[in-house]
This record gives sequence, structure tokens and C-alpha cells, in this order.
Amino acid sequence: MSDLDESIELDRDALLLRPPGHLYRYKSLNNLALSLQDRFKQGGIMSDLDQSIELHRDALLLCPPGHSDRSMSLNNLALSLRDRFMQHGIMSDLDESIKLHRDALLLRPPAFSLYSQLSQLSHAASRSDLCVAKSWVAFADTLDHASALLAYQTALKFLDQQVALLSSSSHHFDVIREAVFSLATDAFSCSVRHRALMTAVELVEQGRAVFWTQLACFSTPLDELSVSGDTATALADEFRWLSFRLRDAFDQSTEDQSPQIRQLTMQWDDVVSRICMLPTFSWFLLPPLFSDLQKAAEDGPVIIVNASQYRCDALIILSDEDPVHVPIDITQTEVADLSSEFQSLSKQFGSLDVQLKLVSILHKLWHGVIGPVVQALRVSNICRGSRIWWCPTAEFMLLPLHAAGAYEKKRDSLSHIYISSYTPTLATLVHARRQVSQDGSPQHFVAIGQGHPDGGKPLECVAPEVAVIAERLAPVVSSFTRLEDSDATVMGDEKSPDESIHLAAAMQFSGFRSVIGSMWSVDDEVAQEVVSGFYDNLIDDSGRLDCTRAATALHNALKKLQRSDIPLEQQIVFVHLGV
Repeated sequence: MSDLDESIELDRDALLLRPPGHLYRYKSLNNLALSLQDRFKQGGIMSDLDQSIELHRDALLLCPPGHSDRSMSLNNLALSLRDRFMQHGIMSDLDESIKLHRDALLLRPPAFSLYSQLSQLSHAASRSDLCVAKSWVAFADTLDHASALLAYQTALKFLDQQVALLSSSSHHFDVIREAVFSLATDAFSCSVRHRALMTAVELVEQGRAVFWTQLACFSTPLDELSVSGDTATALADEFRWLSFRLRDAFDQSTEDQSPQIRQLTMQWDDVVSRICMLPTFSWFLLPPLFSDLQKAAEDGPVIIVNASQYRCDALIILSDEDPVHVPIDITQTEVADLSSEFQSLSKQFGSLDVQLKLVSILHKLWHGVIGPVVQALRVSNICRGSRIWWCPTAEFMLLPLHAAGAYEKKRDSLSHIYISSYTPTLATLVHARRQVSQDGSPQHFVAIGQGHPDGGKPLECVAPEVAVIAERLAPVVSSFTRLEDSDATVMGDEKSPDESIHLAAAMQFSGFRSVIGSMWSVDDEVAQEVVSGFYDNLIDDSGRLDCTRAATALHNALKKLQRSDIPLEQQIVFVHLGV
């Protein structure tokens, strides 16, 4: 109590230093009034509360209509009057308190109206802008507010701008870790709940692989800009210079609205606008539209499987129809548990008991996730034996969707119905489809064999595998180069399943149209058998290598492994990414 008494005396002294006419006298009046109100709550002395009410009235007189703190002052007086009503039950105090609260509320526009102003931001967004947009997302989605979808679109736009301003990969990852946890997957879920299926595709594409997309594609528009004439080259140089200046200013300043940053952001926005006015550059720094992403499904449907804290869903992207929504009766927690169980199991492969547990996981995947999708594909007239592409998000990325099945006699499994491939994003698949080689161009082949990786166990069958490849491809390629261990440029070590998938994805992002990866360690003899069968099927009727046959070639090679002496985990270890 002595601390509170001292606080009141200090508030009185402060008030004396702000006599009538002082710009901030109302603040000292409010501070003293609040301290007296606190002492009343502790000691129950009514004179403290009465004095608090009078001080709040004096403060309100100094905050006339139009004053920025009038709403706060109205609210403070209303609360003190309510406290007095609770003591004496005088209705006039309660009536006045309600009126003051109403007046205060009228002076405060709805929070979501203020949040929505973010979407009209006319310059490059700062990190604090991104944080505010994230809070908008959290409130709007939790309360199921109508602005939720706009909130996600704004937050992802700000994220794109932040990544565009960053240079080093470490900074990219820092921003993503801070800003993007579940943002894209929740945006997808929100869009599905609002029945905006095309928007769901656009938002999840924009958000979940923003780092990879920037690495793979961001330099390309600038490169194209730099060779599109003097005006375009000058704009490209100006954009790079402003991005560097703005990035440096954001890193050094704690005041996001400092004059320097405001000036640079306006200049940055201006140069982006001028770039967008150039012919063929109207899309610069803009996320792709669904009409562009839909091209990923030209050779077969792409299925986005999404796990969010709100719900789990699948969307089937078809080449000439609207997306097909497939509800999935599983929660993100259940997917995470299944993923953890599988990750743990993958480190114990080899025993019969482990295989039974693996079958159980694949069975759950089939009935909970993949089976409903397969049924929807059949309704969409996707014929048996067709190619399909999986684009998993969140915890689904760590599960072998391609291997899901009932694994019972005369019962379906996915590999018996469709030929599965993966893609990290729709845009990478679209990009890979564009890179079509000329039929008449010479073909060259490089085989990298690393039988003794630094830090890893020896791989005995690497040399025989490379020999098998050389034997099969020597007649059909104009040059075949073999790199031994000392020449290898890829350092090998044991990877976890998710890291292996990401390594394959990184290769696709770096320009490889078609990639084969393994989700865990492969038995040497199995690998040699798959390599042999794979390259036998990769050569087309004209005698040329055709990477678009890679998924089918792998599928056919793996069929030969489906016998009792090959463990199930070795039959499903390989995955295909790309065209």
C-alpha cells in the first residue's frame, strides 16, 4: 500500500509541473485519477473514487471532440463511474457509464477496418508491416471474419516483398522462419472454407515455397529485363540499387517509418510500377494466377494435399476444369503423429515386425487420405494407369503418399492404379514442361558415381550401377562422361527422409526437369536392379533419352521388385519429381 501512496504523491507532483494550459496536462490528470482508482480498489475509501471521477472529468474537458485521446478519456471516466455504481447502485452513474462507453466506441473504428488499410499499402512493406498483417490473419481467421482471405493475401504479398529485398540465403530463411509458420497452409484452408478454390491454389503456391521460387525464378525476370533494351536495362539497375539500399535501411533502422525508409520505399514502388508498364513485364513481382498454374496439369492431374490447424483438404487440379475439392477426414495432429511414427520407423527398416508397422501406416494413409482422392479422380474420368502428381504440404511432405494402399489380397493400392510423381510447387512443374529439347539436338550424358562419400559408409554397387548405365546408353548418346570419386562434385551423407526429398526438390528447382530420389537408404542390389530396369525404359522409340518417360520407367522398374524376397520398404523407397 505504501508503494501506491507514493505513486499518488508522485502523480500529484507531476500534475503541478503541468499547470492549466500545458499541452499534456490531461495525461497527468488521467494518471493521478487511475492511481486513486487503484487505491480505492485496495482500501475501499470512497473519497479516492470520487476524486478519481472528478479528475477524469477534468481530463475529458481537455480532450475535446477531434482529440486523439478523447476515446481513452471517455473510457476511463466510464469505468470509474461503473465502479461507483457497483458500490452504491446509483442508476445515473450506470446510465452515464454506458453512454460514455458508447461515445468512446464510436470514436474507435473497427479493428478490421484499420487492418484492411494494410492491403492498400502503396510502398514496399517492412518487417513490422508483415508482423501486423500476421496479427490481422490470426484475429480474422480465429473469429471467422469476412476479411480473413484479404488478410492472408496481404500477408503473403508482404512476405514476397520482404524476400525480394533480401540477398543472402540465411536472411531468406530467417524471414521465412519468423513470418511463414503455417501461413500458406492456413491460407489454403481459409480459401477452401470460403469456397474460393482457385484462390486456395494461388495462395498456397505463393506462400509455401517462396524461398525456392525466389531462388529459381526471381533472377530470371531481372535477367530478361536487363536484355530488353536500354530503358529496361536502366530500370533493372535502378531496381537492384534501390533493393540494396532499402534492405540495408531496414537492417539498420528500428524506425520503420523513418524518412529515409519512407523515401526509399516510395522510390522502390515507383520503379516496380514503371517496370510493370513495359510490354511483357506486367507480371513483374506478382504471384502467378490460377490460369497459369493450371498448366501444370496439362499431362495429368496435380493433387495438393494440405494440412492446416483448421482442417485437412485435397484439391485436384485438372487441365481444363475448376479444381475439385476432396474433404479429408483427418486432423493435422493425426497427420503429424502418423508422420512422426513413420520417421521413427524408417530408421528401423529390416525386420518383419517393422514391415507390419509400415503396412499399418500405409493402410491408414490409404483410408484416411489417398482413397478418397482416388475415388474423386475416378469420378473425374482419370483412367487407370494415368500419371498423377502429388503436391503435399506441411506434415504430408514427410509421408510416402505414393505408396499408400490397403495391402490386402485383391485390394487396391495406389501404385496399382496410377503412376505417381511429386512436385514441390505447381510453378516448378510448369517451368519444367517449358524446357523441351529439340529432337535433333545431340544428347550428352554425365554419370557421377561416388562409392566412398566423405563421412559415409562405402557404397559397393556404385561402380556396377554406372557400368550398367554406360552399357545401355552408350549407343544412344553422342558422349558419355563418367566421373569417379575424385571428380564428384556432390558430397554424400546419410539424409533423413525429408532432407532427401528436399535435395531432389532442390535439383528440380535448379533446372533438372525430371529427378529420381530415395526417401531412405537403398539396398545396393536393389538399386542396381532398379537402375538397370529404369534406363531400359527411358529410351523412346526413336532411340533417344526422353526424361518425360522417367516416371513410367521408374514405375515399370519397381514393378519387378514386387516379390516376396524384396522388403516392402525397398519396393517403395524411390520417388519421382518433375515431368
